[in-house]
Amino acid sequence: MNAGFRDDLSVLANFDTAEDMKITPLVPLGCALAILLTSGCTARRQPSPEHLGEPWNSLRSLGDSVHAAADVGEKARAAGGDRENADGGRYLSEILIQQVGRGVFRDPDYPVFRPQFPESAHTGLVNPDNLYESTHIRPGADYVLRGTRGTTADVTFQVFAGTPGVNGKLRDVGTLSLDNLALDADGNFEVFVGPTAHPQNWIETDDEAGLLLVRWTYSDWASEKAGRVEIHQVGKLGVPAPNPDVGDVARKIREAGAAVPDSAAFWQAYIGKVRLFTSDNAVMKPRLTGSEGLAGQVAAVGKFSLANDEALVVSVPRADARYQGLQLGNYWFDALEWANRQTSLTGGQSHLGSDGRYDYVISATDPGVPNWLDSTGLSEGLFFLRFQGVRTPLTDEEAPTAQLVKLGDVRSILPADTPEIDAAGRRAQLATRQQQLQRRYGR
Repeated sequence: MNAGFRDDLSVLANFDTAEDMKITPLVPLGCALAILLTSGCTARRQPSPEHLGEPWNSLRSLGDSVHAAADVGEKARAAGGDRENADGGRYLSEILIQQVGRGVFRDPDYPVFRPQFPESAHTGLVNPDNLYESTHIRPGADYVLRGTRGTTADVTFQVFAGTPGVNGKLRDVGTLSLDNLALDADGNFEVFVGPTAHPQNWIETDDEAGLLLVRWTYSDWASEKAGRVEIHQVGKLGVPAPNPDVGDVARKIREAGAAVPDSAAFWQAYIGKVRLFTSDNAVMKPRLTGSEGLAGQVAAVGKFSLANDEALVVSVPRADARYQGLQLGNYWFDALEWANRQTSLTGGQSHLGSDGRYDYVISATDPGVPNWLDSTGLSEGLFFLRFQGVRTPLTDEEAPTAQLVKLGDVRSILPADTPEIDAAGRRAQLATRQQQLQRRYGR
């Protein structure tokens, strides 16, 4: 301890009365010590009347929002046994993380792209083949994005009004696809987002635009690499950001909290429609994604309902497209664990049969074929097909099909030259998947 400081404390210890200390009895000991050491004591600052109790009251309201979201989850049709409830707990926790992260820390005047990481990227049946990067923008403001193309199978820039998964708010404002992305000779781009017109690479925004999303879509996880992108609002480069405002912080906390049960209810309503209009162990005809998804994407959804000794064989054509993939999901409309289980495959990862189709086998038990999709023990769930950059539309004859079979009969309906994968081969396949994802997110 500093000798001078020790002496100050010894002097203080010898004072018997407030009069000896030359201060009133109402002054705390800590303040008296500060007087001795710094010759002054600053009173605690007081909040302004209009912000009294903030942001603490808004933070407390988060508890009410989580309680409301838990009520949604507990009453959901997806809830039930321990496994379903475990998935539901992760589902609601992920929504909470997303809404607070996006809502409280957004700054549309000083935007930065934030990636969505595998451990908390499942809600809304996110595509495991996408590296998502998003940021908030301000309606009426202009932005410039600069970056490199990379080598992924596809890349898209999309502006939304609203927030994904929040009732009645999500709408596609504008999309710039790879087909229309102008690049220089080195693969660099400059994209313009806002109301001010530009001759190329321009996404026009309206007075409700609020979210900018970039999707880097992988087909071959081993060889492809995402590009890089940075963003700034026109007129803000070199300008210091203002200090946080307590009223603004409190408002963002409350809005983020309110969005948690709202988002939870949204996805349950959405999956309710899917369950209503889709038959078990069948797949719907591919169609264009609506305004709440990726513009120009063709997608098809199906359901599986399996006994322990059953498998669903989903046969998919090799499309004339930049990208195609299939993934599994649960009835929370969450993607199944995709970083450490093989619950999705792209065309680039899949074995193409001698009949020119990809035959995927959905089951809880490994059937020993390359295109196995691990149901992770779920007896019921979803599968979702995506096609991006489709050059030639699929015909009715080429449409995906689904066939329920006994697990022991799987090979009898696959092409005879379908390879076998033993336990060691499957472990190596999964290890490669895990390593490739580490490299993707450790760019």
